[in-house]
Amino acid sequence: MKFGIITHYDVHNHGALLQLNALIQVLADKGIEAYALQFDKNYDFLGIKLKSKYNISIKSIPFYLNYLKEQGVKKTLFNIKKRKILERFKREQHLIGGYYTDEKDLNAVIIGSDEVFALHTGPTPAFWGYALPSDNVFVYAGCFGPTTIKDITEKHCLSFVKGGLESMKALSVRDKNSYDIIKALTGKNAEMVCDPVLLYGYKKELTQLSKINLRPYLLIYAYDSNMNDATEIRAIRKYAKAHNLQIISAGFYHKWCDKNINVDPIRLLSYFRDAHCVITDTFHGSVMSILTNAEFAVKLRGNGNKLGNLLEEYGLTERIITPDRGIDQLFSVKINWNNVNAELSKRRKDSMNYLTKNISR
Repeated sequence: MKFGIITHYDVHNHGALLQLNALIQVLADKGIEAYALQFDKNYDFLGIKLKSKYNISIKSIPFYLNYLKEQGVKKTLFNIKKRKILERFKREQHLIGGYYTDEKDLNAVIIGSDEVFALHTGPTPAFWGYALPSDNVFVYAGCFGPTTIKDITEKHCLSFVKGGLESMKALSVRDKNSYDIIKALTGKNAEMVCDPVLLYGYKKELTQLSKINLRPYLLIYAYDSNMNDATEIRAIRKYAKAHNLQIISAGFYHKWCDKNINVDPIRLLSYFRDAHCVITDTFHGSVMSILTNAEFAVKLRGNGNKLGNLLEEYGLTERIITPDRGIDQLFSVKINWNNVNAELSKRRKDSMNYLTKNISR
């Protein structure tokens, strides 16, 4: 059997590639060849100027020259190297197939995971099942991200979104916001499943990965545009100094960290596994912490729809940094990993049942 996957395959984001690779590995264990299908994304909602950032052409030159000027040489070079590492990872893992209209004889197309239903850039038909090269299209762990029903209405996409959802054979999501939107628009109950990274687990890879050869460290995993507030930095540095920890940022560049490390997505998992503690503000940073049982703290930044829901599912809402609960207090209490892992085992079983049911028909 051969499946296509519609997801964010062209982003330079470790979490996005980890989830794509994880879904491919899960399907491979079931005797299915799978890969991401290429397609063109719609960036109409960004405006004509910002589209140049994503549609690489000669028009992109002013944007990237300005990026170099604003961000500096070190950060720019870091991100150039990161792009090369992630592109090599995609090639070596055979993650990407052909352009979707050129693919023939697919047994099914899976839409997901990640923010495939988010509309903040523009309405991309492939994310909604339109014109895909199979009559058997279903969703695994779809997510609307920051998109709300109000956004869908204001962008005049109600019929576009509703029609796509209703045409799919089965629907599953990874957060309650996405569940509620689908219920409101279609009357259907989408199944709640776990992210492919948690579903697959990377158990074999984690066993094979060598230990990180660094003195004890606090790991930062946050987009380079985030976690640069002076107050946050002072609190992190104070905690690290008090516990004799160096501060490592893996995957993203933060000039205030002691080390910035470029790494491929699978090797990144070992930086979580071997960290003294982790501070993150991303969904997949929290997923990787859960997977590796890393003591972690989370800063929510308007991503409560998916990240807040994830922490609630695993009984980890007390890992959220608040004005009343700083990192010193938070890290003074250890996570009960027996409870977390038991919940993960249950959710993994339910998610695998959903996937098995839909690939078998």
